[in-house]
Amino acid sequence: FEEVGDAFISTLGTEEKLEKVASAIAKYLDIKACHFRVLSRDQRLLEHVASFGLSKRFLDKGPVDAEKSVAEALEGNIVMVEDCADDPRIQFPKEHVEEGIVSLLTVPLSARGNVIGVMRLSSGEKKEFSEQELTAIKTLASFSTSAITHAMFHDILGEVAAAARSSLDLKEVLESTVRVVAESLRVRGSTIRLLDRRGNLELRATFGLSQKYLETASTDPGEAVAEALKGSCVAILDAHTDPRIRHHDEMVREKISSVLFVPLMSRKKVIGVLSVYTHNPYTFSEDEKELMTALGEQCALSIRNAQMYHTIKRRYQDVVDEIQEWFEHY
Repeated sequence: FEEVGDAFISTLGTEEKLEKVASAIAKYLDIKACHFRVLSRDQRLLEHVASFGLSKRFLDKGPVDAEKSVAEALEGNIVMVEDCADDPRIQFPKEHVEEGIVSLLTVPLSARGNVIGVMRLSSGEKKEFSEQELTAIKTLASFSTSAITHAMFHDILGEVAAAARSSLDLKEVLESTVRVVAESLRVRGSTIRLLDRRGNLELRATFGLSQKYLETASTDPGEAVAEALKGSCVAILDAHTDPRIRHHDEMVREKISSVLFVPLMSRKKVIGVLSVYTHNPYTFSEDEKELMTALGEQCALSIRNAQMYHTIKRRYQDVVDEIQEWFEHY
């Protein structure tokens, strides 16, 4: 635990931190390897994050998408496979044998009831874990989940800032922001609505959501968006029943479980709302809400810069047109 704690408080990147954690777990439990995977944005694949003790050939064996042991773990259960060579729950039995993996323990990485990935412990011989070991493993999995989720939110801030610096075109900034948010958080989708000159919300950018949903549900976002326009994050845990949002049936069809509405603040004034839609029920922590509020401020700054650039460019073009017209006239 001291070794893991040192890794988490270090200034290393998330992947390097988790590699150190994986190394400590493998040594402590006297096993062959430890591997962290997180769910892809569409919830269909488990993507590599960090590992210790596994060869590149094994890590590149193919997408992990249909292992029954993983499916069970994604329901929140710890799953033990004693013999990987002869268990139907293993997707790549031959590759496990070639890698020297006999037994495999899959542990869900859960954040407030939402499984975001798995931690997989591989042994070179048949192994059973004691209750004391399982307790330690669950605690380490919890620490690791926190590190991964916090990294996701912090990475978004950096990526959004980088995207804003790369372009002053408003459309590009908005589309890049919703894409980064959805892909980094592995959520169902994201949207940005901006207030127009009349004070009405206008849908300006979307990612991950169907056109049919956008045409129906986005026309009347509900009271939750009105709350967000007052300057604070609004979290909806159950998008199927919460009265603060509309179109519950469309939420069900779109496979949206929870929603977070983030105000876009510029100079203490709300200019729009960033919405985040999750696949599974998710309770956003206060820390995550604060990070998303900071993200909203960064987005608003980028939007204001792009709008100012667009205004200046348009005025410049007007002046050029007037000068050209003057020369043609005289």
